[in-house]
Amino acid sequence: MAVKHSLYHETGQVRVDRERCTLCRRCVETCPVEVLTIEADAVQQREISFGCIACGHCMMVCPHACISVTGRNLDPADLRSLPEPDARADAEALQTLFTSRRSVRRYRDEPVPAELLEQVVAMASTAPMGIPPSDVGVATVNGFEQVRELSAEVVAGYRRMMKVMRPGLLKLLWPLLGQARYERFNDFILPLGADYIQGWDEGRDTVHWGAPALLVFSHSPYAGAEDAAIACTYAMLTAEALGLGSCMIGGSPPILQRNKALCARLKIPEGHKPSLVLIVGYSAVPFVRTIKRRFRHEQGG
Repeated sequence: MAVKHSLYHETGQVRVDRERCTLCRRCVETCPVEVLTIEADAVQQREISFGCIACGHCMMVCPHACISVTGRNLDPADLRSLPEPDARADAEALQTLFTSRRSVRRYRDEPVPAELLEQVVAMASTAPMGIPPSDVGVATVNGFEQVRELSAEVVAGYRRMMKVMRPGLLKLLWPLLGQARYERFNDFILPLGADYIQGWDEGRDTVHWGAPALLVFSHSPYAGAEDAAIACTYAMLTAEALGLGSCMIGGSPPILQRNKALCARLKIPEGHKPSLVLIVGYSAVPFVRTIKRRFRHEQGG
């Protein structure tokens, strides 16, 4: 039984070149679903659980390149050599990248080259996922006018929502929503929508902040929102490394989720749920300091 995916429903198929295999057991030891075993002096794929998920780990650890895995959109030709240890980012380099990244909401009047956005997407595609293959979609909107058109659609969506979601109706829905969801909707989403509308009416785009480009991350019903969030985080850090400012936007996806025609125009895969938007551009305001953040346990909570 294969793990369900929006496009792929088969299990991976493992093939081993037994003449080259030395039975070092690395593939068996690294297999996350324990579908590989050694029987009759050979590596075998056994039928257990939901079978091979085509993660490719066995191919990546085999010292003699004698394993190939196909299926679920995996191709042995996709394998790449790892960078040499001295070429990899150390903790200090990562710390510098992490602390340099800020949420940028003011952008220069300068477009983002398409090849830079393509590089951001390509590097974000290396993000880990719950179970491969990735069921995350990425839609690119590049150009000031194109981003502004999307912002107009989001504002229009909030106008419709505000007409329906009156305070009295929201209170009636409290038993269904629960306290936390009710408070989030009442104290955050509705005021946010009102701010978007007011800003737009005053000639300001506070949805996507007049950014020159953005990326919409979505996930299929067979994947978790966390997969899209991790991919978006990778894209955000990549943008920083490429000299671009960025900011995650959570206010526009709720409207996108309810507008199938708009999702189709954005080429968001059918059935996918938009989760996060990453606005991207060149920062108009330089940052000269960072700030320390804390997790909750560090606050004594």
